[in-house]
Order: sequence, then structure tokens, then C-alpha cells
Amino acid sequence: MNVTLPPDRAMFEADLAAPDFRRGEIEGCWRHVVTAWPRAIIAVSAPPRAGAPNEYAFRFECSGYRQNPVTAQPWDVAANAPLPGNRWPGGTSIVPSVFRPDWKQGHCLYLPCDRISIAGHDAWPAQYPSRLWQPARGIICYLEQVYELLNQSDYTGLRGA
Repeated sequence: MNVTLPPDRAMFEADLAAPDFRRGEIEGCWRHVVTAWPRAIIAVSAPPRAGAPNEYAFRFECSGYRQNPVTAQPWDVAANAPLPGNRWPGGTSIVPSVFRPDWKQGHCLYLPCDRISIAGHDAWPAQYPSRLWQPARGIICYLEQVYELLNQSDYTGLRGA
């Protein structure tokens, strides 16, 4: 018996199998951990920093995928719970401006491509057009931004360290 997936999940599953996502996995940029639709956990690699993990997991809420942007929060895979704020990525300026446990009670990242964060930021489309959700690129546009943030010199390791 064939089970028909809802369109948003079918599109997400196709994107996980697509060359851009697979290339990121092969290059060690990210890895798919698990999907329990409409949520998926994807871990994004980070460079070595004293006392910090080599990757951060994010739980993405993907309902309405790709037409609706996703939203993501740092996630503790072992506890299957939100990552405590002191274990979020830290940095000197840019990284802490995005990874803000105080923003929306830690339910999302402060990024223009995030479904929750874009609301109320009417100037962001003009200010950050390359940082917006791009339905044609799907989850890749979000993952590339997180990977870029974690792999720049501004990233210092754990926020609470």
C-alpha cells in the first residue's frame, strides 16, 4: 500500500535528498538527525572552541514548507528539549545578535529567513534581501546562514563559557 505524504512533507523529503543538502552533509556542514513531521532536527557543524560542541542541533518547524518559511530553535537532542540559553552559540558581536535566547523566549533565531522573526520587521526585506526565506531553495537558505554564522571568527563557543 502506498502512503501519500502531505505536499509540504513530500517537498521537505525531496529537499533532504537533493544535491545541495547532500553536498552539505558530505562536506560536513550539517546532518539530518530525525524528522517527526512537521518538525525536523538538523545539526550544523561548528569549528573547535574550548568546551564547545562540534555541532549544534536545531529543531525546525516546517509546516507549510516551502511556501512558508521555517522556524528553528537550538535543540538538545539527548534531552529532546530546547537547548538551555547558556549552551547556545556565543560570539563577540554578530553571533550573539542572532542566537538570542531572550528573543521570543528562545523559540527562534533572530534571522530574516525565520518565520517567527520576520514578523514585525517590515524593513528587513529591503535591508537584507539575500537573508530572506527563498522558497525555491528551501531549507538550504536557512542552513547556509546558520553554518556561515557558526564558522566565522566572531563565533567564540558556548554563550555561557
